[in-house]
Amino acid sequence: AGSSVGSLLFCTAGRLGERRTCANARARERAMLPAMPPAIALATGRAGRSSRASAASAVRGLSTLGLAPAPMSRPDVATQRPDVLVVGGGVIGCSTAYHLALQGASVTVVDTRGVGASQSSKSWGFCRQQGRDLRELELMQEAMRRWRGIEEELGFSVGWQNAGNLALCDTEKRYNQFKTWMPMAAKYGLDTEMLDEKGVKELFPSLAGKWLGGVWTASDGTADPLSATNAFARAAELRGANFRLFAPQVKELVVEDGSVIGIRLADGSVMSAGMTVVAAGAWTSEVLGNVFTLPQLRVRATAAQTERLTDLGEDFAGFPAIGVWAPRCSFRKRVDGTMTIADGGYAEEHDFEVYASTRFGWKYLPGYLKNPINVNIVHDITHRRDPNPNPKRIDQAVSTFEKMFPTMPQLRIKETWAGHIDMTPDMVPVIDCAGGLPKGLVVSTGYSGHGLGIAPAAGRLTADLALAGGRRPAEAEAFRADRFSEKLFFSPESVF
Repeated sequence: AGSSVGSLLFCTAGRLGERRTCANARARERAMLPAMPPAIALATGRAGRSSRASAASAVRGLSTLGLAPAPMSRPDVATQRPDVLVVGGGVIGCSTAYHLALQGASVTVVDTRGVGASQSSKSWGFCRQQGRDLRELELMQEAMRRWRGIEEELGFSVGWQNAGNLALCDTEKRYNQFKTWMPMAAKYGLDTEMLDEKGVKELFPSLAGKWLGGVWTASDGTADPLSATNAFARAAELRGANFRLFAPQVKELVVEDGSVIGIRLADGSVMSAGMTVVAAGAWTSEVLGNVFTLPQLRVRATAAQTERLTDLGEDFAGFPAIGVWAPRCSFRKRVDGTMTIADGGYAEEHDFEVYASTRFGWKYLPGYLKNPINVNIVHDITHRRDPNPNPKRIDQAVSTFEKMFPTMPQLRIKETWAGHIDMTPDMVPVIDCAGGLPKGLVVSTGYSGHGLGIAPAAGRLTADLALAGGRRPAEAEAFRADRFSEKLFFSPESVF
């Protein structure tokens, strides 16, 4: 990694001779990389079962690798015609670029901001199988097998902690809802357990209050969203992918004879490619424009990072790194000793848009009735920056955490942020290249707040579609883009 960083810094000069030297350095780096990491081939195997005690007491295999530097932006690639053009520098777009480069495709990633600048760097960091919609569970199981070796595969730290995931229950309704997941977990061979209050407090001895129990999956884990996105991007770059960052806004897809041949930017310039992948998160439906109508709404999610926990008090020294989702509070201890905290989605917000909200909002009604959402009549949507966070949601989360752990030192917030989640009516992603989509186009979007966890497998599948010549494989059937035209209303089928 050190030599790669050095060669990348050398690339920043703009003279022709230096560019040639830079290209030669990247070629030497690519020659040293494996053509196909063994982890991908092994990802179809079953994962081993993890014990509750081992996951609760320690985080196994913390990485000693360094963080990936951000890739270099190359405006000069605008005139090139790669095999695949990826629109979107988030975790799905960068994972897709990595898997394309692994298979020898020439690929360019374009984004109006930097890598991971939007929601991809702002999620809770959970990588979980439990509670998933069954349509995406096998893909998520593949992703989890990849996560356990992803740092060695990519060559950089992603903040991975295989410490498990716990969903706490404080009411009979919530407890019974979670119990419905258990037969599904058993069917798919997961190590999920339904814990009683005693079992929950074995994981968190300092937890106070009355709890009916919780759902515990020891084989789940957490990762740092921005570190993971940068790692996929840098690994893709080392294998030949190019990045054009801080580009003008994508104005439209360019269609010729019924096929997408590239994109037109706001300055009028055109970037052409053999295939175009749109993985633009909450901006995807706008990029698609009139080429394909995709129901997608933005949900503004707020989260925060605390100061280093042990700086707040030594009582935090042994605090578990388990990812926890509780009523009005979700949190995970990060590898740097700080904590990511949010309100567990208790007060999610939809930024109202005249076109999208009125055109598609009714398709979401069953989901809204199940999980009410606040509507912000005045939206906060711009290409130039993130939406403003809602401090009341963080105050709620911190207050709830301190009630859960009253003997622990009070939390102090270091940073607060918000991002827009790309939500589909059934909260299942669209990963497709066929049906009503024109030739030359792959869409990978609508991960509905779950994109980080599934990214290693979703990027692999998206890359496969881009190289499949418009043929949709059986494993992508559940993620068809045209499923939303088949009925009026959609209710999320995920248990959590």
